[in-house]
Amino acid sequence: AIPEFDPSDAVHQSLASLSQRAHQLAARGKAAEAELRQVETEIDRLAAKLWSLTEEEMAEVQRSLEELE
Repeated sequence: AIPEFDPSDAVHQSLASLSQRAHQLAARGKAAEAELRQVETEIDRLAAKLWSLTEEEMAEVQRSLEELE
């Protein structure tokens, strides 16, 4: 289950901030692609932590997403 947002949780706060930053960068287009990739990587890392995913499980998720592209 997806955890409910907890404003007192540092991981939740970081994910919220990173999500806002990702939207800002995406709106800037190609000029911000490199920074956007970095932000997305950090979002992935924190989401994996939030859901207690192992590195192997996270790699499988990423492989599955690549197949959808």
